[in-house]
Amino acid sequence: MRALWPTVPGWIDAARDFWTGRIRLEHLIWASTVNIALLYVCGMVPLTGIEKSFTLADFWRWWVVHLWVEQSFEFFAATMTAWTLMATGLVSRKLAERGMYFEVILVFLGGVIGTGHHLYWAGEPSIWIPFGTMFSFIEVLPLVLLIMEGIHHYRLINAHGDFQYRVGYMYIIGAAFWNFVGAGVYGGGILNAPLVNYYEHGTFLTLNHAHASLFGAFGELAIGLIYFCLRYIHAGEKTFSERPGILAFWLYNAGLILWTVLNFFPVGWSQLLAVYEHGYAYARSAAFYDTTLFWQWMRLPGDVVFAGGALVMSGDFIIKLYPLYPLWTQRLFRSVSLDTKKD
Repeated sequence: MRALWPTVPGWIDAARDFWTGRIRLEHLIWASTVNIALLYVCGMVPLTGIEKSFTLADFWRWWVVHLWVEQSFEFFAATMTAWTLMATGLVSRKLAERGMYFEVILVFLGGVIGTGHHLYWAGEPSIWIPFGTMFSFIEVLPLVLLIMEGIHHYRLINAHGDFQYRVGYMYIIGAAFWNFVGAGVYGGGILNAPLVNYYEHGTFLTLNHAHASLFGAFGELAIGLIYFCLRYIHAGEKTFSERPGILAFWLYNAGLILWTVLNFFPVGWSQLLAVYEHGYAYARSAAFYDTTLFWQWMRLPGDVVFAGGALVMSGDFIIKLYPLYPLWTQRLFRSVSLDTKKD
């Protein structure tokens, strides 16, 4: 709240606007952060003891596990994406807020209903499967439409001058891409079909969906916001280099693609076939994994590339944080140089 409304009169005006229906984008950012914390309470049900029924316990567990992804984090990701596009002048406030109103409707209706593709396996009626499949896929569409408008404005800005937030914006676009691919295509598109969903739980196809949607959508969003802050710290400095951040961006995304192509899909589809033919227990056993040793080792190229991106990004952060923490960065570099000399 302090970042959105720095003064007490600002808080009062914001509260008055919120309760009288004049909801702005800043209100939605605040609500999304509160929503992340409040939804965790569902994981504490019942508050006075341990639930004896696995069906009831799993029902509330999925309210936390999946509604964090399809509602809370999705809501936060959409609001922050809209705000960064608006703050950099790529999208007007009017367009950003209209897009977010539409997104909020789909997130809260679609997110709750979209959790149904898990609730069926926890003992709920079969009607949850088609509802869950449909709403899980369509709730990312407003975000994609907003990004498409942002790309249009970005091209116009590039035609008239330099854009200072290029690296942060690249991560925002990357987050939107993986939000659609990782959550929408890999999750809602591939896994939610009833005949697939029944057999694929806990396979490498789930890992593919989880890696792409968690780091791709939310990890890249967080990194993009950090780069926006770093650029703000170095406002007006011509020495600010975007090359390390851009290099890390492509290494991260290349690592995600290599994981999918060389590890998750080859193991996941053969594992799904093993579930069809021999049962779930065999598909999760060492006997099955022994037949996929080559593809297990093929995880390594993606790991190396991804780790390279993390190293480049970490070094870039330390260098760019020097104006804020000169003594801390000096001590860090000094300790690293001493360790190198000892070796």
